[in-house]
Amino acid sequence: MKKILTLLGACLFAGYMSAYGQAAKTELDASQKAYLLSRFCTEVKYNFAFYNQLDFDWDSLCIASLPDLTATTSDEAFLKGMQALCAKLQDGHTYVFAMNNPQNPADWIRPFPMQTKRIGDSVFVTKVYSSDLQKQGVQPGCEVLKIDGEDVLEYGDRHIRPYLASSTPQWSRHRPYAEFELTKEKGSKVSRILFRDRKGKEFMIESNRNISWDLQKNTPSMSFKTLEGNVGLLTVRSFQDSDFNRVYFDELYQELLKTDALIIDIRDNGGGNSSHADYLVSHLCRQPIPQGAWKSPMYIAAHASWNYPQEWYMQAPGPLSPARQKEIYQKPVVVLVNATTFSSAENFCVTFRGAKRGKIIGTPTGGSTGNPIFIDLGFGLGCCICTKHELDAEGNEFVGIGIQPDIVVEEDSHAFLKGRDNVIEKALDILRK
Repeated sequence: MKKILTLLGACLFAGYMSAYGQAAKTELDASQKAYLLSRFCTEVKYNFAFYNQLDFDWDSLCIASLPDLTATTSDEAFLKGMQALCAKLQDGHTYVFAMNNPQNPADWIRPFPMQTKRIGDSVFVTKVYSSDLQKQGVQPGCEVLKIDGEDVLEYGDRHIRPYLASSTPQWSRHRPYAEFELTKEKGSKVSRILFRDRKGKEFMIESNRNISWDLQKNTPSMSFKTLEGNVGLLTVRSFQDSDFNRVYFDELYQELLKTDALIIDIRDNGGGNSSHADYLVSHLCRQPIPQGAWKSPMYIAAHASWNYPQEWYMQAPGPLSPARQKEIYQKPVVVLVNATTFSSAENFCVTFRGAKRGKIIGTPTGGSTGNPIFIDLGFGLGCCICTKHELDAEGNEFVGIGIQPDIVVEEDSHAFLKGRDNVIEKALDILRK
């Protein structure tokens, strides 16, 4: 994504519950729902960068959805219906969300104070932010087995995936279980979660989501350390403006220059501002780096009156210049990616590959980027719609496909439980050779 914040930041507040008032109370009438549906459908026709590639008739789908959506019995059900409709567009940067919180703060959308991640067919806790959960046995490495009696994978398939903005199967497979996505619900909603600890003991936690986040740590999203063999490991979990501090990177860069090889880990990086991604790449190559072209739909009323075909604004950006007045890192580099490497983190991969600086290792990325436009639809509902169709530096499609790694390595749950990272181990092996 170029020069704009990513989907993931918005997803933290764009829950799939009601944001117009109490969930049990219907505040939108049928005419307002019809207006919201028609407004959204029209905005998609004018702004969606992939509209001409849809393999179905969007107008027909919107008309067919009208009776069920206007007949929904709550604002919550209407929002979820709109999100399910939007999911038919199969684009990770096109989504519908609620703009306001419920009147009762206890019903604000919240996850449990823990983060999770899917590895293979298992879902593990990666971070815990509540001493209450910690005292009950929830620790990083615990496996989530069931939520409210449903197998955790089935829970994600049923309650999250149908409403998920997604461009690829790999994003749909992993995103419902990533970060805080798995347990987002009304704060007052009580759930029973079955865990298994590292020793194989199963235990149940029952709670609402309004519990204290008293173990929060202000940990940077970017870190650096030196591994065996003087190989540097630079981990970048976000390119958001609030997370990617260039001054801090410049400090780390002085240590990075002392290494004999470098691993850049952007797994689980949801993107952000692609200028930060460009800033990082610019330190890795002495020559100008080719960038991918892009196009965006245009509408000129007079041309429409003359029945002109769809028109496009197209741009082929010039090469990215190396960092100025700095020593360029010229030693071997590899980049680690996975299914939740997304948006401007994928733009980073495009530029890195264009620079021909090293191998990309891991699994195919999320396969979505492209500057969404934010639209206030009215009545407390908003949407974002992808406006840019981007290509890689060689003119190839990667949206809807994902950046394909040069070397495929799946993350291994057994290694994870032993405190190892088999993808980093593979990267070290490649760099040694």
